[in-house]
Amino acid sequence: MLKSYLPAKFNTLAAILFVFCGIFGFYKILTIMVIAYIVLYVVLRKSRNDFRDDPISTRGVIFSPANGKVVHIEHNVSHGFYGDQLIEIQIMIPWWKEMGIFLPLSCEIKNLLVLKGQSFFRYLKAVEVLGSKEGKGVGLALDNRGESIGLTFFKCKLGLWPELMVMPGDRGGRRVNIGYFPFGGTVMLYLPKKYEILVKTNDEVNAGETIFAVVPDNI
Repeated sequence: MLKSYLPAKFNTLAAILFVFCGIFGFYKILTIMVIAYIVLYVVLRKSRNDFRDDPISTRGVIFSPANGKVVHIEHNVSHGFYGDQLIEIQIMIPWWKEMGIFLPLSCEIKNLLVLKGQSFFRYLKAVEVLGSKEGKGVGLALDNRGESIGLTFFKCKLGLWPELMVMPGDRGGRRVNIGYFPFGGTVMLYLPKKYEILVKTNDEVNAGETIFAVVPDNI
């Protein structure tokens, strides 16, 4: 059965409105509402998560945190929230893709920063639109045995800010669903320089399936 990221309260309200319109004979309105609900349900669909983490075979491996396309990769990046000498990977999530956000590795949520601010169209390079990306967006600092990995989310002008279901101190395995990005947007992944990047610009990536990077010693 197809599942969706639509909140339970929204589904309950929709059901009440459907019944109300049916009882009082507002059939045209009911038809429009049902079609709109079905479209919204499909757009915000939630894929099945059959992933099983194998800590041994996936050690030193970073998976894609979202479905979409790689827009830009930059090395030797400094970020006040995540550190210095980082590799920055920008991912675009189209509105028609499954919008789940997944942990790229087994880790603990070290910090959550919700600043939001400026939005931009998802196909543009963040560095060209925003300049400095510090102090903007929604940021997650992930910790894996002292190693820091960063995720920052930026809203598209035609979308919404992400809905995250984690707080500092939470732990999770790689490829665990931690939220969703309504109608898509931009995800920035920050990795330590020791990683070897296995994707390139314009590559299509699948959440929890596409391997983004590995530590060379673990290949």
